[in-house]
Amino acid sequence: MRVLLLTAVFPPEVRSAAQIMWELAETLRRHGHEVTVLTSTHGDPSGGRSLRDRLVQREEREGVRIVRVPTLPIHRSHAPAVVRGLGQLVNALVYLEAALLLRGVDVTLAYSPPLPLALVGLALQRIHGVPHVLNVQDLVPQYAVDLGVLRSRAAITAARWVERFLYRQVKAISVHSRGNADYLKEVGVPPAKVAIVPNWVDTSLIRPRSRRTQYRTAADLDGKFAALFAGMLGFAQDLDTVVEAGSYLRDHPDIVLLIVGDGVEKARLQEKVRQLGLRNVRFMPFVSKEAYPEVVASADVCLATLQKSLLCPVVPSKLLGYMAAGRPVIASFPEGGDAPRLVREAGCGICVPAGDPARLARAIYSAYTHPDECRRWGERGRRFVRDHHDREGCVALYEALFSELTGQPPRAATGARGHGRARRSAPAARHAARGVPRPAPCARPLR
Repeated sequence: MRVLLLTAVFPPEVRSAAQIMWELAETLRRHGHEVTVLTSTHGDPSGGRSLRDRLVQREEREGVRIVRVPTLPIHRSHAPAVVRGLGQLVNALVYLEAALLLRGVDVTLAYSPPLPLALVGLALQRIHGVPHVLNVQDLVPQYAVDLGVLRSRAAITAARWVERFLYRQVKAISVHSRGNADYLKEVGVPPAKVAIVPNWVDTSLIRPRSRRTQYRTAADLDGKFAALFAGMLGFAQDLDTVVEAGSYLRDHPDIVLLIVGDGVEKARLQEKVRQLGLRNVRFMPFVSKEAYPEVVASADVCLATLQKSLLCPVVPSKLLGYMAAGRPVIASFPEGGDAPRLVREAGCGICVPAGDPARLARAIYSAYTHPDECRRWGERGRRFVRDHHDREGCVALYEALFSELTGQPPRAATGARGHGRARRSAPAARHAARGVPRPAPCARPLR
């Protein structure tokens, strides 16, 4: 099968979206499919400005053909939401021009956000009859509305029109969780068009390891209880709650809150720590994919947080990484979403209400005083992702969906345990989206 993947970010850029799309491309290629990735030259961190850098680039990586086109670096800008949306439309036109020159494509898949990228696949569907799959990772524009990034009533109306237009026109929509499938159903998408394909984690790369790491020594964590947040430091992550939790833990010098990563909020958070006079909150730079497993292994417990205003059913990718490493999780999530449901189903940790630093601090202290319970949480989390979020099993769901849309025979299904009937056919995967009950609130912290 000849697959075209459309994505705004791709390695060597270090973002979770880039990694997901590379792993999808690499796995499909390894399974015998012909894979082309159409992406942006802004994925190159060199920041070159030569004529070559501004033209279409072609390369090959482990059998995957990669076509890069020059676009506006919208995902890196601090421009207003309306300007970002217009920039995404401009970028979609650039992608479309390149996509129309590609030949021999059987099926396309676009990663959203940015949502306008789906217009490229839809154009190929209309012109060449190539079925298009829209992979919805974040619900746009609802995600931006929840965070207060998109406030203009006119802009919200326009964005919702584009959203529903694309949902009606594409052949299939893949989502990573039940809550996202429920949302699509509520806005009128037929359940038969929706496939639940969980995001995956590389359980061979990220696995339980000893806490006695070189990183732990370099970060001056020896003899400390390390509560780790590792990832992008953006608006959605609500790291103010983590920082403020440090104020409640001042009298416990053995407990350190370690924030590893970079992002638009980092400088402000560092200044806040200075103003509060906190010595138990530390920042470390972003690390590479290769170094990430050692960072997580260095932690005693891992933190995952989201803004309480974020009502979209988001499952942070870092959560699966924590679980794969066998580390216990303390989560500060809005209740009723997919992330607390995942923590509850896996039995990998505890949740506290979003935006409540006192409860978060109490949960961290409870974990500090209950090491045996933490060990059991970590073991259950590792077992859960191995059974339900293994890459081979999840990619097999995409292969089944592509097979149904193109009429080409599927590859023999192999992969992780826990996908069972859902892996046998795309309809089975989509049936999982029907009639799913809302998640219950997550468990209360230890006392």
